[in-house]
Amino acid sequence: MRIMRIRVIAGISLVAAALTGCGGTDGAPAKVSPGKVVHGATETGMKLTVDTFVVPASDPLLKQLEAYRAGGGFPAVDYHRATADNTKGSVPDRIRNVTFAKDANAITMGQGSETRYACDVLRYEWLPQGTKAPAKTYEQLQKAFCANDPKQPDGVAPGARATYYLITDRTFAQRGIRSMNVFGPGSEQFR
Repeated sequence: MRIMRIRVIAGISLVAAALTGCGGTDGAPAKVSPGKVVHGATETGMKLTVDTFVVPASDPLLKQLEAYRAGGGFPAVDYHRATADNTKGSVPDRIRNVTFAKDANAITMGQGSETRYACDVLRYEWLPQGTKAPAKTYEQLQKAFCANDPKQPDGVAPGARATYYLITDRTFAQRGIRSMNVFGPGSEQFR
């Protein structure tokens, strides 16, 4: 009798946990939780800090970009804020993207999920033509997000610091990246 009671209680607990994990039924979008902050360096010694899965509402610039993205009907993405710190460097460097992967071997096997620069996404993917996205807002966002141009090989001078934004898609190829590690230049894992 006691074993039966324990099984019933365990069964009820499992059902309750499953229902809780499935979320509510009110149709509200799932809350996006912030990721983690990881640190690494480039081959020149420039320090990189990446704040993964930044909630757009927590960053005024990302909040504007997210409103533009949603208004233009562009696919949902995840945002990451990076800081390139070359204040103690002696040679210029550039802003860098990162790769999400299980391990360094996954990157060499082509199983990593690379980030893209928000500047490039604005310039080449999220164009206002043919969408409801306003052109004036586009110009303002491009000016703000492309202040640190990824094409400049010496964009972060010695003694300087630059903050920029990276984007990952939310497609089948990016499934599970929240649990993956972050790798920088040379497939070095950020910690």
